[in-house]
Amino acid sequence: MDVSRRDLLEIALRAAALPGAAEFLSAWLQSGRAALHAASQAPPQPPLLRAYKPRFFAADDFEALQSFTEILIPTDDTPGAREAQCAHYIDFVLQAAEPGMQKQWSGAMAALRSAGFHAANPRQREAMITEMARPESDRTGSHPLYSVYRLIKQQNTFAFYTSRAGIIDALDYRGNTFNAVFPACDHPEHQTAD
Repeated sequence: MDVSRRDLLEIALRAAALPGAAEFLSAWLQSGRAALHAASQAPPQPPLLRAYKPRFFAADDFEALQSFTEILIPTDDTPGAREAQCAHYIDFVLQAAEPGMQKQWSGAMAALRSAGFHAANPRQREAMITEMARPESDRTGSHPLYSVYRLIKQQNTFAFYTSRAGIIDALDYRGNTFNAVFPACDHPEHQTAD
């Protein structure tokens, strides 16, 4: 089952009406600010997220989801899924999802557990995700967990690019502003001789 952007927005809106949503979403949105500072200078993570107890997933499923999201959007010179708290967001909003979607996520985590993802070390997890993703680049290929990969990737991408870490820190979004001078692309492969 593919989830549309409309479905993702509906779930987010329903989650905003949950008890404790204002506190969670406020902490979640502020968590990206820590990515702006060096690790030694970063403000502490909000207590709500530091001591977060999963509300939808079992603890081992939540840990596996965290690992999966961090492999999909790793931290490099910009924040990744860890700084954006993508797994926290996914867990929180799934409380408000319709039973069919909740069942789909429970099935996805059960499939990952059966495939050995939960017990795998970080390098093995990365290799497993690479294999799950292969049908994206090789249309003739298939993988039994491709639908699980797509489900997690889709929700993770939505969580990341709606977070402060994703939209402001990674994309450098500045709101409705304009450039006095349009910055040119400085990638050599995009340069043309006039």
